[in-house]
Amino acid sequence: MLRTVEVFAGAYASGKSETALNRARHLVEQGKKITLVDLDSIEPAYTLRPIAKELSSLGINVITQPDNFGLGESASYVTSAQVNCLKNDGDIIIDVGYGAGGLDILDIINDIGEEKNLCIYLVVNTAKYETSSVENIIEYVSFSEGVEKRAWKKFCGLVSNTHFGDETTKDDIIQGYEKLKKASEILNIPIISIGVPNKLAKEFDSTYDGVDIWIYKRLMPKAFW
Repeated sequence: MLRTVEVFAGAYASGKSETALNRARHLVEQGKKITLVDLDSIEPAYTLRPIAKELSSLGINVITQPDNFGLGESASYVTSAQVNCLKNDGDIIIDVGYGAGGLDILDIINDIGEEKNLCIYLVVNTAKYETSSVENIIEYVSFSEGVEKRAWKKFCGLVSNTHFGDETTKDDIIQGYEKLKKASEILNIPIISIGVPNKLAKEFDSTYDGVDIWIYKRLMPKAFW
């Protein structure tokens, strides 16, 4: 069967890393073989490395920075494991950092443009200024596609993940979804899921407005150095 490569991008504090690792966790629970790749070159002090062992214990193959060297884009580096991550068997999930290059960081991955089943998703938290309005969301989608406008470097889906950390309510999630829905219709990019923290799981069915609910077990608060 054709393997899937999923990429999750988004603005700072959108929840892209939480989305990526929970997506990996859910797929492993379904019996999938998953490699989770941390490609955050912007925040080397806030990567998956501190929780890599916990993720590995769940059956996820984790590729992340070996240390916290570097402060920002100019000083960060990537490893051969990251560059050659597509050599791993099974499905691949890539967590992309925010920043000026947008999806251009994907250009360092060998052969990614040749993947037949590549799905790139933008995680949107409407509580963040960059994606706080329909107009801002549309602008951020264009910005995030990067400078190098390649045919394969396009978003095929949006993840609605409006949150206020531990203060998130059901109304926050629904209001964020409704705002993103308007942008989705203009962009002609579907919303593939709605992120819901585990503590609010009982307040939602498996879908809302026909969109899948993804329940998040919040692990990223443990990941700050």
